[in-house]
Amino acid sequence: MTVGVNPDISMEKSLQAAQLERLQLENEKLRGELASAQKAKPWYSKFSQIVPVITTLLAISGFLWGIFQYSDQQTKNRLSTERQSLRQQESTEREFMQPWLDNQRETYLQALAAASVLANSSDPQKLLQAQDDFWQLYHGRMIMVETKSVSAAMVDFGACFTSADPCTRGGLKTRLHDLAKRMEESMAATARMTFQEFAENQFQYNSGP
Repeated sequence: MTVGVNPDISMEKSLQAAQLERLQLENEKLRGELASAQKAKPWYSKFSQIVPVITTLLAISGFLWGIFQYSDQQTKNRLSTERQSLRQQESTEREFMQPWLDNQRETYLQALAAASVLANSSDPQKLLQAQDDFWQLYHGRMIMVETKSVSAAMVDFGACFTSADPCTRGGLKTRLHDLAKRMEESMAATARMTFQEFAENQFQYNSGP
């Protein structure tokens, strides 16, 4: 009589054998991976690892350089616009001041001519007319166009005719020369001034007789 094989036992042994074989394969794979990891890597493998880092840094540097160039160009454009605006403003100021300069020059020459007669002439009629012209300019047109230095020189010259101790002929000529020098400097300075600067440089001198 033949004894039969239990099919359940046979299947269980087959499963155990398959699991054992699977474990052996996994162990071999793991040993292979460990062995591969322990092997010395070629020199270029490190370089290949830092290539992405270098690429990223280059991209960031390029981006920052672009921002810098844009900012620098914007600054240059702003400065160029400001310089152009300043030049236009200065040109406008000069055009506005030109009639003022012409009037200043004419008034200075008239005042200097009257002062010259007073310092050099002995003709009573001319002296009387020159003194009248001087004081009319002193209290009139000169107020509008003179700067502080000219105002002081006008006061100094006019004092020769208002004080109890009149100036000598030599003293008059000295003050006349000083007045001429101050007028020359004033015209040169006014040519470089804006109207606001000119107004700030004016001085209201004391009244004469």
